[in-house]
Amino acid sequence: MKNTILILTVLFTCASATFAQGYQKDSKVVNAGIGFGLAGIYGDAGMPPISVGLQYGIDEKISVGGLVGFSTSSYSAFDWKWSYTYIIIGARGEYHFLEPSNKLDAYAGLTLGYDIVSVSTPSDYFGGYATGDSYLVYGVHAGARYAITDKVGVFGELGYGMGYLTVGATFKL
Repeated sequence: MKNTILILTVLFTCASATFAQGYQKDSKVVNAGIGFGLAGIYGDAGMPPISVGLQYGIDEKISVGGLVGFSTSSYSAFDWKWSYTYIIIGARGEYHFLEPSNKLDAYAGLTLGYDIVSVSTPSDYFGGYATGDSYLVYGVHAGARYAITDKVGVFGELGYGMGYLTVGATFKL
């Protein structure tokens, strides 16, 4: 938890420069982030969820886009170990609260997608342990973007879907 607070503090402290414009119609924004906590994993988290998302402004207040994410986990019992890989592909919609002239983009949205789960089962295991399947991903999120320059900034999101907390870099195209 201390590392999470430190990362957030550094990201938002570094974002103290001016911001050219907030979110607006026809904006194209790419977010690349790392998440903390992933719902629906089996066993212990391995690699935290990393994601790349694209949002396109269809209106002054509404954007749509997609998200691709990757994560791993593992589960151990006795002398056996299962390794899981998660590839999340989803669609997102967001509502932007602030006026386009503001220097900050605050938003909330919905995610709907699919989590493709693959598992590596121990070769000498012949028991009845269920390895899990792929599943539907849905969630809500709230976040903010703040630009360091006209094209590069930072973002943070709280929600359910890709990660409980996601932080990273944002790029205007």
